[in-house]
Amino acid sequence: MATAAVPALWMVTQVLPLRTLAHPMWKSAETALGHPLADTISIDLGVSVLALAQYLSMIAVVFLSAAIAVERRRAEWLLFALTGACTLIGLIVLIHVSFPSSSGLPPFVPAPAIDCAALGTIIASAACIRAIERYQTQHSSTPVLLRTFPASSVALGVCILALLLGGTYQVLIATACGCATLAWIKIVRRFESSRLNFTIVTVLVTIAAIFLAIVQPVERGKTLLLAFATSSSVATAASERMLADTPLVGTGAGTFAALLPINGETIDDSQAGPVAATTAAILSIELGEPMFWLIVAAIVASIFILFRASLRRGRDSFYPAMGGSCLVMLLLLAFNNAGLLGTATSLIAAVALGLALAQSKSRIVE
Repeated sequence: MATAAVPALWMVTQVLPLRTLAHPMWKSAETALGHPLADTISIDLGVSVLALAQYLSMIAVVFLSAAIAVERRRAEWLLFALTGACTLIGLIVLIHVSFPSSSGLPPFVPAPAIDCAALGTIIASAACIRAIERYQTQHSSTPVLLRTFPASSVALGVCILALLLGGTYQVLIATACGCATLAWIKIVRRFESSRLNFTIVTVLVTIAAIFLAIVQPVERGKTLLLAFATSSSVATAASERMLADTPLVGTGAGTFAALLPINGETIDDSQAGPVAATTAAILSIELGEPMFWLIVAAIVASIFILFRASLRRGRDSFYPAMGGSCLVMLLLLAFNNAGLLGTATSLIAAVALGLALAQSKSRIVE
């Protein structure tokens, strides 16, 4: 969790008056106005401070959910709450897909809702695993199993149906990778595979991920940050121009929306908001590519830590497995759309990560 402080410190650095790293915009403005201005990396101090506050809020949610989920019973209720929230969002997706937008329904942002439904598939799968595990270890009776397992299965079905009807091919691939990862961890535990077998499966999964990346329909010559984008060609082109003009230190957290009207081909491009690019592109523009790839490296390290914790646990191994699988899926989705920046998606992911971290410590040394 200490690595979570690095992006926050970088956001603070972006709003400090550092003349040597300041965005060229400030120097041009000084020349035009004839008096010195704030020489900062960020081109908009207000939105950068707000983005910092939002990031710190999500980190606080991770710590709060981890504190709540330390006790096993509360962890179960938190898992049920996450499953219910994702199911509700999945139902909203199904309603909007089934009925036209002219039916008087409230405004709908598809990317964050679809990403929440994708998270729901893994979380509901973990709830199903929990119900079976409790029954097998004789910690729940048959009536309890008959209540919890069907409810979790219905939630899983709703999320899958929402993805099939409202998701894109890329989102389905990312979700399938996340669910396959969760199943893989359970198979390794079930058959008590050795370290060698674990390594072999890891290599096979890596090869499969590379194969899936190769068969994806990408546009040649595009940066990896936009190669798998599902947005329109106009929106992707605007993001590509921003990436070409962005310095290594970025333009400041939360400034993508301010740059979009400048780099869009039409005025209407600014109406698209942050969903006009992938999460990877937005973070690279705002924080700089070096910081973005550092964040990716931290996420990959967290995935392996959670998987290792899942293999070392006796009971409740599905919690860290769920957290690691969610991170696998979210990492893939970051290169497809910008739904991860939505409030609902960020909140559900933060709670799921806190739950996984709280239950990652083994109580029985195997």
